[in-house]
Amino acid sequence: MLWLALVVPLIGSVLTALALNGLGLGGDSEPAPSATQEDAPSGTPSTAPFTVTARQENEAGCTALPRLLSSPGDRADIATGGDVNAIVRRNQGARAAGLLVGLTLEGGASSLTITSIDIKPKSPRLAPPLSGTLLCEPGAGGESKIQLFADMDNPEPAFVTGQDSKQRYFRDKVITLKPGEQVNLSANFTAEKGSRDFDLFIRYVKNGKEATMSVPAPKGGRYAVTGCSAKYRAVYTGSPGGVFRRVDDPRLCR
Repeated sequence: MLWLALVVPLIGSVLTALALNGLGLGGDSEPAPSATQEDAPSGTPSTAPFTVTARQENEAGCTALPRLLSSPGDRADIATGGDVNAIVRRNQGARAAGLLVGLTLEGGASSLTITSIDIKPKSPRLAPPLSGTLLCEPGAGGESKIQLFADMDNPEPAFVTGQDSKQRYFRDKVITLKPGEQVNLSANFTAEKGSRDFDLFIRYVKNGKEATMSVPAPKGGRYAVTGCSAKYRAVYTGSPGGVFRRVDDPRLCR
């Protein structure tokens, strides 16, 4: 009977502890993690250190698509002056031979220093040139002043000081951005051997601390450029907002 006298109180203690824990009154339990500032959802900061916007500057030129335009909607838009930019976005097109992007930096509440604008390819290797459909917009007029050049055929592309230069632009130079000041840059991305998707990042120093900001692509699109293909399945010429017509000259890109 001695074992029964020992076991019954023990069972009673266990049941009491379980009941207290069930009511939230038990002691010595591991506390639930409390919400911290890092865990809370991050909102948009009220004051950004600076703003950056990107826009595609070269309206005249060619854009290549990976496939032949086959959907009735796309073909109708091409023939009737529809939204060609939307067609390019839907079909993952890329600017052929060169992509000219204008960047506008605008200072925030305090001064800071841009130490570099970095190019990050989405793939370490070139993809073949896009050769499905070529859309060309012939045009005339002056060219924007080019300040930054990047050869996207390079495995590790970086901005240089001239079209044929190998000197990195940000090796010896920085950009000081004062409060409310605007700085405009033009970046020319070229490709001959293949196609490349990439992202842009700005490195800057503010109050002695280094940080990075990504650069959104123009109009919610993407950064992409492709070399010219030796042959296309279809070639169209026209103008944005106008009618495109199919032609039989596969050398139009060059």
